[in-house]
Amino acid sequence: MKQLHMLALCGFIATAHLTGSTATAQEMLSMPAATSPSPNVLIPRVQARAYFYEERQSLLEQDLRLEYGIVRDLSISLDLPMYEGFFEAPRASDGDFGLGDLEAIIELRILREDFGAVDTLRGAIFAGAELPTGTNGFGSNGVDPCLGGVLTGIFGRHGFDAAARWTFVTDESPFLPTLASTTSADFANLDLGYAFRFYPESYGEERVPAWYATLELNSLWTTSGEYDVLLSPGVLLEAPTYAVEIGLQIPISSQVDDAPELRIAALIGLRLIF
Repeated sequence: MKQLHMLALCGFIATAHLTGSTATAQEMLSMPAATSPSPNVLIPRVQARAYFYEERQSLLEQDLRLEYGIVRDLSISLDLPMYEGFFEAPRASDGDFGLGDLEAIIELRILREDFGAVDTLRGAIFAGAELPTGTNGFGSNGVDPCLGGVLTGIFGRHGFDAAARWTFVTDESPFLPTLASTTSADFANLDLGYAFRFYPESYGEERVPAWYATLELNSLWTTSGEYDVLLSPGVLLEAPTYAVEIGLQIPISSQVDDAPELRIAALIGLRLIF
């Protein structure tokens, strides 16, 4: 627990001391977006999640993501999760701490159509790999490549996202919190998201922090037949240079083998706007 708190604090301090440009970059809480930082801009994002399973088992996750703009429309990101497990044996229990697998992704934006100061349609493709940095059962034993794409649209007070990703598992996958385990099967992430800006109704000459209600449908499907489908409501506060995220994830359909079923998850996050 102490390690998680210290790492979270370091991440938030680092975030508070970085600045980005003031472009609109609406992002959902639990899925990719077709946004990209400006060249030579570093954007950190910190999220803390608590997963609650059947039989009073739980998992704490602290995720630190760094994204860097290489050139216009091309970026690279590193994402490192850290876990603290409270499971029944043989899984990590009694507060056992471990690193997850480091994810390295390169993203290329292939579509950008701006229709006004806010309205936009953007599309991106990405590829990368999960690297075997996990400890204490929270990671894989091999390099797991992945590829995918995402489409993001903002039209007035409404925002839409759709994303798909496929991960090729070479030994065992990274730790998958919604399945409370790793898997030796390839898996897909399919996500849909909607955001409604309930304040302000319209922007004036000066940009003010905007409030959004978000709703996502996040799903994970393995080739071995396991799956999880989550309904994820949230609230997003987005200012010109930062955003605060608060949300829940509620399972609506699942099939897991030899693992506790997820009951609910909660998250809070902080990030900068590119």
